[in-house]
Amino acid sequence: MAYIESCCIERLLPPMLKQGGTCFFQTNGDITLQKLMDATVSMVGSRHTLILTVAELDAGIIRTLEQYLRREWTAALMLLTRTPQTSLIETELQPYLDRIHYACDPLIIDGQLAVLGTGSWDEQSEAQVPVPMTALVIQGAILGQPDFSLSLYTAWLGTDTAVLKSAIDPAIAKLKTKPAIDHSDHPAIAKVLARDI
Repeated sequence: MAYIESCCIERLLPPMLKQGGTCFFQTNGDITLQKLMDATVSMVGSRHTLILTVAELDAGIIRTLEQYLRREWTAALMLLTRTPQTSLIETELQPYLDRIHYACDPLIIDGQLAVLGTGSWDEQSEAQVPVPMTALVIQGAILGQPDFSLSLYTAWLGTDTAVLKSAIDPAIAKLKTKPAIDHSDHPAIAKVLARDI
């Protein structure tokens, strides 16, 4: 298992994922959501659907989500928390509410970051062959601020929809049945909720 320091995540994590598709790593609780996303999100493409499961939102997580939504890198955000945080989301992410689908469930304990690329067409092919969607899933502590605790992670990067579905299906079930902010009519959100990935 690799140990990754905060200063090195952008240099170390992408090659680990490209080499094997799946990797395990640990940190000293100093890798925030911002650092995880900055190091890896570009590997799935320039725009994505973001599925985030976290016990509780804090200023660091909100700031990171706002940045990715504002820059339109995140086309749609599906958010699941343990504690009800509807008013916080409606206040802090108000300009982007039409792209946010949110649910809460008291049984949420672990963190998960899933980034689903949009897929595309092979520009080099005269037949316009579809290119499979690349996705990233990271399970472990999703931190807004460093807490300096031993944190263990599993990360996967690939195009295998069976692997992706098995990783995110529990969160999708809760997002589908318990929405507090419901934007299931958004095309990218509707596609994920229908498990059409």
